[in-house]
Amino acid sequence: MSRSLRSWSLSLGLGLLLAGCSSDGDNGGDGPVDGNPQKVTVEVFSWWTAPGEAEALQSLIDLHKDRYPNARIFNAATDPALISGGTEAKEVLRQRLEKGEPPDSFQTNAFELKTGFLADTPNLLAPLDDLFAEGELEEDVVPELLADVTVDGHLMAVPVNVHRENSLFYNVSVLKRHGVTAPKTMPEFLAACKKLKEAGVTPLAISTSQGWIINKVFVALALGALGPEKFVKYFIEKAPVEGDDLAPVVALLDEVLTDYIDVDTAAGDGFGWTQAADALHQGEAAMFIHGDWAKGYLTQLGWTPNVDFGVAATPDSEGVFLYGTDVFALPQGAKHPEDALNWLRTIASSDGQIAFNEAKGSVPVRLSLEGNGLDAMANQTYRELKDASQRLRVVSLPPEWDNGFVQLSQDHDQAALVKRLTDVPIR
Repeated sequence: MSRSLRSWSLSLGLGLLLAGCSSDGDNGGDGPVDGNPQKVTVEVFSWWTAPGEAEALQSLIDLHKDRYPNARIFNAATDPALISGGTEAKEVLRQRLEKGEPPDSFQTNAFELKTGFLADTPNLLAPLDDLFAEGELEEDVVPELLADVTVDGHLMAVPVNVHRENSLFYNVSVLKRHGVTAPKTMPEFLAACKKLKEAGVTPLAISTSQGWIINKVFVALALGALGPEKFVKYFIEKAPVEGDDLAPVVALLDEVLTDYIDVDTAAGDGFGWTQAADALHQGEAAMFIHGDWAKGYLTQLGWTPNVDFGVAATPDSEGVFLYGTDVFALPQGAKHPEDALNWLRTIASSDGQIAFNEAKGSVPVRLSLEGNGLDAMANQTYRELKDASQRLRVVSLPPEWDNGFVQLSQDHDQAALVKRLTDVPIR
């Protein structure tokens, strides 16, 4: 596949586009604009199809329809004949961008703006500086997120949400029944696992057939076991990994995968993160370490946050908010750039942030929305985001690491995994 991409430019400067569809709402860009009387289909590209994800995206689509009645949002990534999941969706999106056939707007992860295909392809995205200025977003968005979407001095995407990835979910009734409190430290976590196992309860739900899922547990354990300073050194600043530092984390992960999970179920074909969340929901497991999109899924199953299930920072990581953020960008050459900008306005609006994140399980990117339509659990996480001593964006680990995690779950060869982690750098 050719890596070359035709350089496209918008027929009008972005400043003219913004002037032609400027918001008459408040400083958050919350006022609807409907300057085009013609019905238009705005093609977006998002792989949010799982329970919780789909409802969150639909909440934005519904809100956008209210704000811009002449616009119909069409998600091109939902064609089952072409796309079966996020990985395949990303490849289809890449092919379209390479051919110069972009959707009007597309979803990606913040880190992908500065690494890989998006970063390596010049003139791919339209800057959004004027949109941020119009909504005074630079004064309200989490500063670290602004830095994440700033490339060469320009704001290149609108953040949709903040996910905490060092989240420990727990089944309230299971822990209460066995006299276990949500662990805050690593010794408390291991003691809780041992007590639950002795009572015949699987301590931790997980899938071991997919390396990226074990990855979430490994990174959370590393944050607690290494401490923030060494964690930042290896996982944020990407210094060469030293085996003496990582070996205890690998041993800890191996202990969890050997003693505190349902080994056979976790390795089953088709057993992914939603099935692990199902095990928590059904009382088959007591805890689940994962990104907080799991909250959106659990609420779609009918659970009430802080009643049926709780959440806390993973052991020994209190005060550190390990986050990921999804963003929507405007590609150069979009067929409906003005309408795509309106879609981005809806995403950035106060109503859009609340509606989306309440369904997704994440929290808003804007710092002025506490208590504004968020449930108690979301407000708790939102406060922890605002009060965090460190906000650290997760780094994409090499696929060799993910493959190594799966291999560890099968052969428990700790030395082999340590060698793999030290041999393959985080890029």
